[in-house]
Amino acid sequence: MFKYNIKTNVLTIFLLLIGFVSASLLFTQYYFNTKLATNATDKTFKQITKNVIDYEAKDYNRINNILTSNEMNKNLDYPISLDYRHPALHDLTQILKISEGVSSIYFTQANGYFYKLVNKDESPSLDNLKIPEHTKWMTIISINNTMHYTFLDHNLILLSTISKDKEFNPLTRPWYIDAINSGQPIRTEPYRFYNPPIMGITYAYELNTKGTVLAIDYTLTKLNQILSLQKYDDSTEVFLFNKKGEKIASSDYHSNNKIKAQIIYNIDKGLFDAYKADKNSDIIKYSLKDVNYLSVYKNISNSNINIGIKLDSDILLAPYNQNLEYLLLLSMFILIISIPIILFFTNIIVEPISKLIAENEKVKNRDFHNVKNVNTNITEFRALSKSLVNMSKSIDEYQDAQEELLDSIIKIIAEAIDAKSPYTGAHCNRVPQIAQMLVEKASLSNSGVFKDFKLESEDELREFEIAAWLHDCGKVTTPEYVVDKSTKLETINNRIHEIRTRFEVLWRDAHITYLEAKLNAQDDQTSLGALNAAQEKLVDDFKFIASVNIGGEFMSQEKQNRVKEIANIEWLRNFDETLGLGATEIRLYDSDNIQSLPVTENLLSDKKKHLIKREYFDHETYEKDGFTEAVPKYLYNYGEVYNLCIEKGTLTSEERYKINEHVIQTIKMLEKIPFPSHMKNVPEYAGTHHETLIGTGYPRKLTKDELSIPARIMAIADVFEALTASDRPYKKAKTLSESVKILSFMVKDQHLDADIFKLFLVNDLHNIYAKKYLKPEQIDEVNIEEYI
Repeated sequence: MFKYNIKTNVLTIFLLLIGFVSASLLFTQYYFNTKLATNATDKTFKQITKNVIDYEAKDYNRINNILTSNEMNKNLDYPISLDYRHPALHDLTQILKISEGVSSIYFTQANGYFYKLVNKDESPSLDNLKIPEHTKWMTIISINNTMHYTFLDHNLILLSTISKDKEFNPLTRPWYIDAINSGQPIRTEPYRFYNPPIMGITYAYELNTKGTVLAIDYTLTKLNQILSLQKYDDSTEVFLFNKKGEKIASSDYHSNNKIKAQIIYNIDKGLFDAYKADKNSDIIKYSLKDVNYLSVYKNISNSNINIGIKLDSDILLAPYNQNLEYLLLLSMFILIISIPIILFFTNIIVEPISKLIAENEKVKNRDFHNVKNVNTNITEFRALSKSLVNMSKSIDEYQDAQEELLDSIIKIIAEAIDAKSPYTGAHCNRVPQIAQMLVEKASLSNSGVFKDFKLESEDELREFEIAAWLHDCGKVTTPEYVVDKSTKLETINNRIHEIRTRFEVLWRDAHITYLEAKLNAQDDQTSLGALNAAQEKLVDDFKFIASVNIGGEFMSQEKQNRVKEIANIEWLRNFDETLGLGATEIRLYDSDNIQSLPVTENLLSDKKKHLIKREYFDHETYEKDGFTEAVPKYLYNYGEVYNLCIEKGTLTSEERYKINEHVIQTIKMLEKIPFPSHMKNVPEYAGTHHETLIGTGYPRKLTKDELSIPARIMAIADVFEALTASDRPYKKAKTLSESVKILSFMVKDQHLDADIFKLFLVNDLHNIYAKKYLKPEQIDEVNIEEYI
């Protein structure tokens, strides 16, 4: 069979009709336009070069004037010591305030001692130091290979200090040696500063006192700005480079791009080759990454620094090529004449393309098994069809492997959450079993609300299954000690022991008081009676505190008042409570209000240190995401009285929110996963199992109309598993009938969906699940007629 390709049918005919004429006309016009644009550009380049050189000379004189004007400054003669408040500090500060582009100023005395003042605003990073907030100035003092860092605010008020062992001898630095040997101000070649790591120049000058050198680090940030003002257009780059071909300043480093300014880039290879060939001031043409450039460079004041300019020649030529539109119109006219011929040959190609599109749609819909070969006499299409079939098979195999991998990862995450705490047991593993049974029955039902509900496709069922497995994935962010909190005072440990120790102290204090009374020949019987009464009260009070620590269904106001009454008992603390604390703990103490020892304290207290701030919380984003759960002011409140007066259970409102927050974290985590379109509902199915039908749930207070049937199914599955679980240390496993009865109460309160509850019972799913997961003693008779 005769075969021919697309190029023969379409491109050859099209190029023969219009290619030669159009290309010739366009090329001629382009040639003359390029010549005109190049001449105009040469004049512009020369003017830009003059502007930059003039600015560089002006800036050089400005810095030199600063150095020479301080030649007789007596404050710089004072010996350098570890005290950052050197007499010259004020002078140096004033210089930095009025010197744009200067990151630091420093001086070294003949003994090698070094004093440096850094302007934080001109220094993006400083030696990997942890810089306090509000830092404006930093002094660096080097004495005997030790660097002393002092951080100051705008008013030169001390914020903090740091010392590091570091070998640094300023007497060996090139700027110091050149200044000593020169007798006049010197300027280094541009180089990358070590601290801060940006490009700049060091100016130095030996002062009237021999061996004392004053130096200034001048960053090229301002120069970058000046270079950006010289740009011919947005495609232009004006830059400085050294003899190695390294850019030291550029108009592209402006526009708040601080990171880029810290990196040394090389000039384009085409420009560097011309520089090495010594074609000074000639316009250079070269291409880089399919972009054509015009460029020129010139040496500055016979130094090793050159100014370079480059721009995109295609953009430059755009205004000159407007006349090409007429030629394009002519080409279009020729093309219109050729349309009938092109259409004839195009029809030969359209049919197999249409068939390939149909097969491609099968791939798009992931119907890989039904992709077939397309019969055609065009070689490329036959090869494309065969490739499409082979690709479909490969994608199908790969997708199966990926789904298997994803399923394994999801189940590992669920198992890890279940293993994290005995308080969750095998919850994440069992909820999907109940949920999938329910969704299958709902899809088969044609009555009531389930008439139009169907999850039948493999994709839909997989989407729901993944949501069920991941419905509690946010629990990875919930601290174990909150989930496992079994007493009111428990955090990482049960703090009842700390309080018991205070009672022990008071017990001994009472005994000491008794012994002192005996030594003072007071009435022994009276003193002994007071001792016994005091110790008996301590025992009784501690038993009460220990009992309310356990928690319960309800704590009366009377008991809460007694806790507060006991809390007011005072004891004497003789030791500093801030000793032995880590960096995080010490931040909880108010260093400005530490009392002198010994300190009289309450037996139980709610202190400032007990209030853990909620940091980095964005209320605006929280509300924008639709979360309506009230957020407590503090992340945690460890106050002893506050915790002991919890009315119900053992959790504070802060801890209750932290537990409830797992749903928010579930939603956030799942919404960040780039699920494909056929799994877009995973976050919604997984993140709504704590909502109710009347808007009293969390985290978004959704109502029945806002909850899909799969979301409502997930809620019943979650509650039923929790009620029947026998592996929770905090509760006794409920029987099957007790669990169903509680579900019915929640249905009446419109917390759970009545239709799904009825579906659950009618299809005997409670018994099917019970036989597989409940203990024999939990399984009893359930009369479903009472509920349906």
